Amino acid sequence: MNRPPLHHAASRRQFLRVGSSLLALPWLESLAGAAAATDRPRRMVAICNNFGFYPPSFFPKDSGENYAPSEYLAILNDLRNKFTVFSGISHPDIGGDHASESCFLTSAKRPTAPGFRNSVSLDFLASRHVAGAPRFPLLSLSTVDGGLTYTSTGAGVPPLTTPSDIFTKMFVTGTPQQMQAEIERLKRGRSVLDRMEERFGDLGRTLSERDRQQVADYTEAVRELEKQVQSDEGWAARPKPTIDAKPPTDSNERGDIVGRSKLMFNIIKLALQTDSTRVILLGTNEHNKVNVPELEIQHHDASHHGKDPAKIEQLSRYEDKEFETFSRFIAKLADTKEESGTLLDSTQVLFTSNLGDASAHSSFNLPVLLAGGGYKHQGHVSYGNETNKPLCNLYVRMLRQMGVDTDRFGSSDGVVEEIG
Repeated sequence: MNRPPLHHAASRRQFLRVGSSLLALPWLESLAGAAAATDRPRRMVAICNNFGFYPPSFFPKDSGENYAPSEYLAILNDLRNKFTVFSGISHPDIGGDHASESCFLTSAKRPTAPGFRNSVSLDFLASRHVAGAPRFPLLSLSTVDGGLTYTSTGAGVPPLTTPSDIFTKMFVTGTPQQMQAEIERLKRGRSVLDRMEERFGDLGRTLSERDRQQVADYTEAVRELEKQVQSDEGWAARPKPTIDAKPPTDSNERGDIVGRSKLMFNIIKLALQTDSTRVILLGTNEHNKVNVPELEIQHHDASHHGKDPAKIEQLSRYEDKEFETFSRFIAKLADTKEESGTLLDSTQVLFTSNLGDASAHSSFNLPVLLAGGGYKHQGHVSYGNETNKPLCNLYVRMLRQMGVDTDRFGSSDGVVEEIG
């Protein structure tokens, strides 16, 4: 998408640095939706693996609650009554290749088209309507650098990627001097936003109508950021939760995605358990062969298997590890007791990908698993493989489960009713 010239204003790099405060935002009552109070918090975790999963190893052959588990679902078999698998579901008119990743939670169409404009993502919208008051209503995380969260104007939000930094931000209370320094830092950030807004206003008078719309999008985001910074000042002086856990040791190997995912899952569990946040996104990428000598080719090469049995066998080793890691995460949520159930009962966890068949770069028939959240899970819900229902029909249902009164989101044309 073409950006307006910013030589009279703050640079886009500076804007994104300031914008990163969105990643762990304080709860804003002014942005809260009309969701009714509940006996326990409503929470959402969305996990995207942008290399997909080998379809025959993921999808069961039978539908309903008594399906025979596929290779990957067999890893989760002890938890099968706590999740539903969907097939025959995708985003319409997204197109293939890895550009579809940016539309994973938005469903904005044709991301490779000239002038593409993204839309608000599911996690961002849910964070604005969640009932309650956590310190951070939204955490946008990634094991790599690319973000999947988008604001109401379609602006991308850079993710937090370093587990130790995330842990410190959420659970380490500084000295009084450090807390005061944080408050002063936030005030300086607000001043930067004030200057940006003034400069955008001056710039807008010299631009075309299309460019003025681009600037309007930015200024709207600036106003939103300013409100968030103001509220963050109030939280800066409050103590953080006390937990019995040590800060994680970051993996030095950038490609150790399984290891980095484990660290992220541990932080996510602590964040939910302490009610420090209620909406979390985690993006993951390709693995490498770290400490796994039986893997002979890289994950990316294996995912483009071209139906080569040797490459598919290697791919299954990578993906088995992903499901083992995810299974342990879900089990921990299910084993964590709360006053009115378990942490999994109050947390809906979406585990899926932007690709249905990575080898063909196809975004048709996405692998979708929804766990927990207080749903009446139905095993395997199949919509058939000839045509796909919009994935956003499930997103509408997820928003309702968060207390959002809505009938539409993105490309939806209805709502998933099968899970109650």
